[in-house]
Order: sequence, then C-alpha cells, then structure tokens
Amino acid sequence: MKENNFLTHIAGVIAMIIWGLSFIWSTQVYENLNPTATIFLRLVVATIFFTAILFTFRLNEKIKKEHLGLFALAALFEPFLYFIFEGYGLKNTSPIIGSAIVAMIPLVTPIGAAIFLKERLTPMNIVGLFVSFAGVVTMLLNKNMVFTASPKGILFLSGAVIVAVGYSISLIKLTRLYKPLTITWMQNIIGMIYFIPLVLVMEHFEPSNFGNAKEYIVPVVCLGVFCSAIAYALWAFAYSKLGASKANVYNNLIPVFTAIFSYFIIHESLTPQKIIGIVLVVFGLVLSQLKDLRQARLSKEKTTE
Repeated sequence: MKENNFLTHIAGVIAMIIWGLSFIWSTQVYENLNPTATIFLRLVVATIFFTAILFTFRLNEKIKKEHLGLFALAALFEPFLYFIFEGYGLKNTSPIIGSAIVAMIPLVTPIGAAIFLKERLTPMNIVGLFVSFAGVVTMLLNKNMVFTASPKGILFLSGAVIVAVGYSISLIKLTRLYKPLTITWMQNIIGMIYFIPLVLVMEHFEPSNFGNAKEYIVPVVCLGVFCSAIAYALWAFAYSKLGASKANVYNNLIPVFTAIFSYFIIHESLTPQKIIGIVLVVFGLVLSQLKDLRQARLSKEKTTE
C-alpha cells in the first residue's frame, strides 16, 4: 500500500492553490502576449530557477539514456500539448470557467489508470469524483442555469483534460525512477525545446511587447517559479505517494481557489451557483479521500499504542 500521510495531502493542496492562481496570472499576461510566447517564457524562467536550485544544493540526479524517451513523452503531454490547449482555451474563457473544466481531469484519469496502471478505486472514491463533478458543472452555470462558456474555449480545454491523462500515466512511472525535482526540471527543459519552433514560427515580437514588459513580467515570473517549478515538484511528490487516480482528485480544488482569487484580485463575480459549486467540490474531495484518511488515523493510533 502506498504511503498516504499528512505531508502528502499538504503538498497536493499547496500545488492546487498555486495552480488556482495560475489562471489569473495567465489571463493578466495574455493581455500583452499570446499563449505560445507566454508558455515559452514561463518555461525559461522555471528552467533557470530549477537549474540554480539543483546544482547549488547538489540535488541533481544522473538521467539514464533508456529513460529519456519516457521523459520526452511526459514533456510532450505536459507542458507542451497541455499548455497549448489550456492557454488557448483560457484565452477564450474566464479563469473560473477554465479552471472548472480542467478540474474534470480526475473523472477521466481513472480510466487511463485502470488500463495502464491496473489501479482500482473504492466506491467512495467514485462517489467523491461524481459529487465533485456536479460541483464543477454548477460553477459553469449562471443565475438562469445556462452554461456560460465559449464552445471554442471548451474544445481547447477538453483537449487539455485528455492530454493530462497521458501525462498522469507517464508521470507515475517516472516517480518510481527519479525524485520529483529531477522530473520537473527535465520536463521543463524538454518542454522549452518543444516550444522553440512554435515561438519562431507563430510569434511576431514587436517593440511594443517589450515596452509593456512591466505589465506582465511579474505574472510571467510567478508562472515560471511557482507554477512550473514549485507546484509541479509538489505535485510529482503527491503522485509518487497517492497514485494517479487518488492524486488527481486534488485537481477539483483548482476552480475553488481560482474562484476565490478571481473575486479578490480581478474582481470576477462570485455568484450563488459558483458558491454552491465550491461546496460540492470540497465535499466530493473529502468523500473520495475518506477511506484513506481513516486508515491513516488508525495506523497512527496503532503506532502510538
């Protein structure tokens, strides 16, 4: 049985808080740069940050040649394909709606985990997933119970959800071979390389873009350091302890934090439907983890006896 402790859950929650903020930071940058350029700069910042940390504190690991293909596959899924879909999806939706659709990842991941990793979910895991999904759907509704999302945005974000499943499978394999810091560092480097041709072909940097750098430089740095570096390291750690299906349940917290931060930072409205959705998302998360939390408590009681 995989170790399931307090620090693991804390790591998962902190990663979700940071990624909840990422939707707001991305929206702020998109006012000046396209998603492709934004993601590339984000990865550059993350790579510099991680390289400095790993080599300063001598935490770097030697990568075996036979594992480079797995790293390349993981980086193809995320950050490359995932960020393309998420970036252009978010450009056509609001931060709250974008994060709510991304929160569907836990509903799709168990299918992939069952096929490729032979993982099984308990009945409470399944109930929790669907309760959280009901909360996500509720957050997509307005006061007239009508969905308020761009079809184009939904299409891109749905692609991000599918790609995330592939990433989940490759990530859980990598966590059995390397430390979370090494995995995150390598996927950022490879992902940055993937983006270079796109940036050269698609982006037309103009002097005005750099003249407005003061308006987006802070969000870009935050995306690179916090979202592409620290949050991914925490997430890889949580994956290594919880497994793909259980760990992905934490994605349901992203729209909760995004809704809260959007209300206070960019003043996006927080309607009754969104509040109800937040409650359902949290309740579903608790249900899905209830058995694991109970087992952890019993294990702790036996240890102290």
